[in-house]
Amino acid sequence: MRRTTFWIASTWLTTLSAAAFVPASDNSSQFEGQIIVSAYDFAHIGSKTLTQSEQLVTRIFAPAGVDAQWTTGSLSDVEHLVHDFSATPSGRCNTPLPAILRVQIHSRSPNGFPSQGLGYSLPCAGQGVQVIIFADRVEAVSRTTVASFYRVLAYAIAHELGHVLLRSSVHEQSGLMKGVWTKTEWQRAAVTVIAFAPHDASFIAGELRVTKTRDAAQRQISAPGTIADLMTPEGPTTRGGK
Repeated sequence: MRRTTFWIASTWLTTLSAAAFVPASDNSSQFEGQIIVSAYDFAHIGSKTLTQSEQLVTRIFAPAGVDAQWTTGSLSDVEHLVHDFSATPSGRCNTPLPAILRVQIHSRSPNGFPSQGLGYSLPCAGQGVQVIIFADRVEAVSRTTVASFYRVLAYAIAHELGHVLLRSSVHEQSGLMKGVWTKTEWQRAAVTVIAFAPHDASFIAGELRVTKTRDAAQRQISAPGTIADLMTPEGPTTRGGK
């Protein structure tokens, strides 16, 4: 019988120091690749707050070369809202990054969910939703730290999407992917951009380059006049005479 592992890659709360502001550049040449993220607001936090959070996530990802583009997910889109709890024994996903990453925001965390967790990710999900965030946990952090609701939400989303981009549930000792956040991190998060650690950013850049190359190859194969279009039931046709 195959074992499945429930990947909980949650951000945790616990103190405080300031850091320099890191602005995102408008130069698109910095990006290694683009990701499309569809957000499903089941918590009804509102488009204004959600847009603020999405814009901050975009800024958080920019130093790693990630160009995040956002769409609004339909709450009736049942087909794409399944939860795939697939896992790999090595801890690193061996499936390609999905074309669209899906984030669900729910009002309340379920009974039994770790008391300090803001949400979780499914890094190896081959279909459906990759990130789930709980608005009540986000609100709890914003009440007990200086970080506003939209900024806490943004960092929760960015952290969990980070696991998906890194194809792993592993946490770091510092940076965006640190597993346990203190009030120090939340004070910094209230005024600045906490980015990926350099080695994480490098890995993500490599993954995006692979994805970009794969997508380009697939487009080439499906383009008119390529081998895929020259195939007949008897085999590939040839150009020219006999």
